[in-house]
Amino acid sequence: MQSEELEKVAVKVSEDVDKEGVLNKGIREAVNAAKITLKTLRGHLESLKGISDGSKVVDVANDQNGVAVNLDALKIVYKALKGIVEVAKAQKVEGPSASDVTLGQASIGVDAKSGAKVLTTGANAGAAVGDKAALIVSSVRGEEMLASIVNSTEDKAKKITANATAETTPLEFAVGGTADNLAKDEAKAGAVSGGIALRSLVKEGKLAANNGDNDHKAVQSAGITAVNKLLGSIEEITKKTVKNVLEKVKEEVDKVREPKASGKQ
Repeated sequence: MQSEELEKVAVKVSEDVDKEGVLNKGIREAVNAAKITLKTLRGHLESLKGISDGSKVVDVANDQNGVAVNLDALKIVYKALKGIVEVAKAQKVEGPSASDVTLGQASIGVDAKSGAKVLTTGANAGAAVGDKAALIVSSVRGEEMLASIVNSTEDKAKKITANATAETTPLEFAVGGTADNLAKDEAKAGAVSGGIALRSLVKEGKLAANNGDNDHKAVQSAGITAVNKLLGSIEEITKKTVKNVLEKVKEEVDKVREPKASGKQ
């Protein structure tokens, strides 16, 4: 519902319940608050326009060298997603929950850590690891990727120059580093998956693939899955936020339309 439609609701209900034309204060306040919230939410969503190259998302070629994402665009995405989650929480929507699953856990698969090599920069993956990247992405939900991103800080939009740890963020993975620094058991699956999604979405970013064995197809598939999961979680939390915003307006409308207490004759 757009701000203009909310305005119509306020006027219509006020006319219905107050023939003297005095606008109901409760409805007006609810509508104004809703308009501000929806405008803020829309602003965050619109800031995501233009963060990609405009070409096919997750287009991976054979023997492709990994390329870091554009840092300015990465920061824009981070701020937008964090803003969306903050607006959601303010509207009593439960925030996304993070995952503590690490790449070393057997539940993901054998040598899953090698999948993080798709985030190598300046070189190819060094081995066929697309299937391992798919294992990592499949081990987490979209909201866990989103949580890992928004729990980061903007200053983490930088290259990984040492061994990845449990504290390494999706922003850092999106920028990447050497294959050896990335493929660590301690790294969290949510952070790596979030990094894969960001590397796939944000302009200039390219996932690394090996030469032969159709590894580039497996890498591309992992990237697409990561992107779809992340975007799905953003869509879900946005829908819940809008629903709660409109529900507040409806509550005020219902209050005004309630008949007078039966005790008042």
